[in-house]
Amino acid sequence: MNLTKVTDNTHEMSFHELLSQSAQLQIPLFQREYVWTDKQLTRMLNELDAVIDGEDANRFLGAVIGVRRASNPAAPQIFELVDGQQRLTTLYLLVVAAAYVSAKNGDDDYASGLVNTSLVLTWWQNGSNTKLVPSYSDRAQLNIVFSHLFNAGKLSDWLSVKTKLPERSGKDSGKLTNQFDRIRKILQKRYKDFGVEHIQNLVEAATTKLTFVFILLRDPSNATTVFKGLNDPGIPIGIGDLIRNEVFSKVSEKPEEAFSIHRDYWLPFRTKLGDYFDNYFFPFSIIYEPATKNADLFLELQKIWKGDDHDPKDIIDKLDEYSEEYLALCSNRYPDSYDKKVVTKLKDLRSANNPSSTFPFLMKVLKEYKKERLSFSQVVDILDGIESFLVRRALCGIEPTGLLVMFRTLWNTIKHNPTKQELFNVINKRSTIEWPDNEKLINSIQSRSIYSGHIAKYVILQYEKSLNADFPEIADPWIEHILPQKLNQDWAKIFTKEEHEKYVHTWGNLIPLSSQMNQSLSQNIYDVKKSTISKDSMYATGRRLAEDYVIWNEESIKQRNKILADWAILRWKRQ
Repeated sequence: MNLTKVTDNTHEMSFHELLSQSAQLQIPLFQREYVWTDKQLTRMLNELDAVIDGEDANRFLGAVIGVRRASNPAAPQIFELVDGQQRLTTLYLLVVAAAYVSAKNGDDDYASGLVNTSLVLTWWQNGSNTKLVPSYSDRAQLNIVFSHLFNAGKLSDWLSVKTKLPERSGKDSGKLTNQFDRIRKILQKRYKDFGVEHIQNLVEAATTKLTFVFILLRDPSNATTVFKGLNDPGIPIGIGDLIRNEVFSKVSEKPEEAFSIHRDYWLPFRTKLGDYFDNYFFPFSIIYEPATKNADLFLELQKIWKGDDHDPKDIIDKLDEYSEEYLALCSNRYPDSYDKKVVTKLKDLRSANNPSSTFPFLMKVLKEYKKERLSFSQVVDILDGIESFLVRRALCGIEPTGLLVMFRTLWNTIKHNPTKQELFNVINKRSTIEWPDNEKLINSIQSRSIYSGHIAKYVILQYEKSLNADFPEIADPWIEHILPQKLNQDWAKIFTKEEHEKYVHTWGNLIPLSSQMNQSLSQNIYDVKKSTISKDSMYATGRRLAEDYVIWNEESIKQRNKILADWAILRWKRQ
């Protein structure tokens, strides 16, 4: 048993074991910069001191997650760090500082040993050969750090010639250089107080007694799953981060070119999608491969851009292909070329909580519309069909689960005849997917409680719009129960407990009101509510109800439920 290890995992290793190989650790170009400060450094030094003092035999740093990048067998092994950047960069800076302090104080052999073992692949001269290559933001700072080492003792005779630094990028100063200066001063003081032996013990503890499990991913997309499994407390990795890392790994040795592509292509693409960024890639992938699963998403995306593997710009252009259509489904951004009716139907769908399972199909529909292979009337017809299908199901209490299987392949099924009727024909053939008929819809509206459902506010406001009154543009009206949610003494004279439970949350008992009026009416009897609503409500629905119903009882609610059901079967036609 290896007593320097904490676990029995065969992949538990130390910093020394990882970097004594012919290996180079690379931080993805546009991963976040080094951010550790004095706080994290102090904690790490305290752990090292505990090991040196014999308080602990070793310390476990957790998991480090990497991806092996393909390279020439004669070249160094390249491991891209998906997670572990802050910890390993700090250890690397500590070894650089130890080499610097040792060389400045005349311990040149020890300093040279550190360089050759842990800092530089001196035998490799065809590219950057520092054993750690930081992200774009930190490369200039690493160069500054090494400039100190180049001028330390006898290292100045040969190290600058043997070292091929990454091309400079980012600012010359920042948290990385600040951390190095902090470590350098601490080690210089310790050297003065305790001598080189203490520095050697500190480096030995840092490089051999702080261990971690090195998880080498076969597929970068598994990083997210690994993070969740390890309950990582840091910033979670999204599919967009993995894609960015993959795209820019192709130009990792050309930071200026990479920066130009990042600025002119990647950032506009990333900024355009905003908060919707990570969620975009799954429906995008389904358009190309309907069988895509989340677990295989990254691999499927790689297949999509495989033909553009040589050019990051072409990959980004390919990924951007359906972003406009995606945003039209989940945000308020619509191309100027969209007909007003198309925009209205898209807004209706979003207000009706259109599930993301429909997105691959609708993104394809909108793309065909953009290419003028579908007319606006065809698109409106299809959107109307999707809305009818979803709203009827919601009013009947059918959850929107299980729809993705159908929508994955729906475009390929109906593309030769993209109409609402064909949509109905395809869905109607599926025994497990229901598009409720008129009878079921009427029965559901007359008997089902809809108040707590996601569709309630949408259908109530759609009915309000149908009354052809001036529609108040209030983003979030309240839903008023004419028969209150709690049965008080006054209302108990009209409704039994059973009647109250049966009808209180049905559509017929619900109207839109401003929040102020909703709170002022509360538990009041119907005569008070009717008088206030008829005179002061901004919503035509309430004013119409006050005009049509002298009293509010079981029969009133049943009658209004029937009126709403008859209206709904025409508003959301099935065929």
